[in-house]
Amino acid sequence: MIHASLLELCCVGGALFLTSNVWFYLRVLRPIQKLSRQAAQLSQGELDSFDRQCGGISEIRQLHRAMSGMVGHVMRAQEQSRAYAEQLANGQENERKRIARELHDDAVQSTIAVTQGIEMAKNWIQTDPVRAIQTLHLVREQAVEIVASLRNIIGGLRPPALEELGLIPALEMQFAMIPDAKVKLTTKGDPRRLDEAQELALFRAVQEALRNIVRHSKATHVHIDADYQPQGVSLQVQDDGCGFRPPSHLGDLAFQKHYGLLGIQERITSLGGSLTIDSQAGKGTSLKVYLPTSADNQPNDRVRDPVCSALIESQQAYSSISYHGETYYFCCPVCQGAFQRDPDLYLNTTPSKAPT
Repeated sequence: MIHASLLELCCVGGALFLTSNVWFYLRVLRPIQKLSRQAAQLSQGELDSFDRQCGGISEIRQLHRAMSGMVGHVMRAQEQSRAYAEQLANGQENERKRIARELHDDAVQSTIAVTQGIEMAKNWIQTDPVRAIQTLHLVREQAVEIVASLRNIIGGLRPPALEELGLIPALEMQFAMIPDAKVKLTTKGDPRRLDEAQELALFRAVQEALRNIVRHSKATHVHIDADYQPQGVSLQVQDDGCGFRPPSHLGDLAFQKHYGLLGIQERITSLGGSLTIDSQAGKGTSLKVYLPTSADNQPNDRVRDPVCSALIESQQAYSSISYHGETYYFCCPVCQGAFQRDPDLYLNTTPSKAPT
């Protein structure tokens, strides 16, 4: 009787052991192996490797979703960068053609006319001095026009007023771009000179907004707010034009061929700022730029990005976010956006601090 009970107990124990091992293999070990193979394929450049589900327990499925989301961000960022890089190259080439055409058709031709006028005045200086003097007066006017033309070209490349007078006067000179609309500029705070790169970024943002108003908006009123805050500068350009439907993610501007706005976003983001666009069809457009003028919060020692686990050296973080009393640092905007959407997904498994 005792032997039979022991035999039954051993059979039950063996069955439980076998069942637990089968369950562990099917629900843990095999899904981890699949996940490992997908990661290896990803390292070889197969970005679609995480499209296939690996199954397993909820923690493994959660890890798979997180890694699949990261791959999706990378793929989208690559597509956006490729589209923007192609347009940037085309834009640079078109800008070179435009400058070459303006120099040839205006400055070069006018200079040739000046030299011809000087030669004619030289020939008439003895025989007809009055006509020679009149020709020299005409030549002088042509030379003044050449200087003005060259200044306009140089101003389009690098506005002298921005360097000499500052942001606000340089913006006021841009209002001539939109003669069909009434422009109002409001300044708050204490206007001050900023770093050269910061002033240029803010100037280009407003300049691009005004160009879009001229080309697409058909606005009659434009309001520009410049707010000089202690820690940064905020600029908002608002119009009453036809408006448009902006994408949910500004990076998708590349797919809508709004390359000018995308370039502004790249420039502002590289300086630690932010760009937001609010627009509706028939209700105008509002473009707001914020640029910090003081040093961002940076780690004092090495930390790890909670999303991709990249090691971030001291003072090299792209940005930081405070969550539940802790500060988390990020290596790029993709990781920051992923964390903002679902921070708890990454905090369960990844520590913020890196070993020193």
